[in-house]
Amino acid sequence: MTKPLGYYTGYTPGDEGLLAELQEAYGEQLQGLNRSEKLCLITLISADLLILASIETPYCSEVFLWMIRIKEELAIADREGLLSALIDGVRYQK
Repeated sequence: MTKPLGYYTGYTPGDEGLLAELQEAYGEQLQGLNRSEKLCLITLISADLLILASIETPYCSEVFLWMIRIKEELAIADREGLLSALIDGVRYQK
């Protein structure tokens, strides 16, 4: 992450709460988290969001077939890029 946490969230310096605690513990760009810790948080947060979204719109089993191919055929850098594209898609799709 090259921008401060507030760029991605509603956090403003001086705020209190979880985002302030995260920034205090790991830095304004969460640079104190290692790669594994960041990926763990991504997984857990996205699993939680999946549960919430699935209530409204179930997902099809076809995505699991895509995941097998993604895992087998894409380089790590491309998987990371795809993850960024999917996150942007989730963030901006209404």
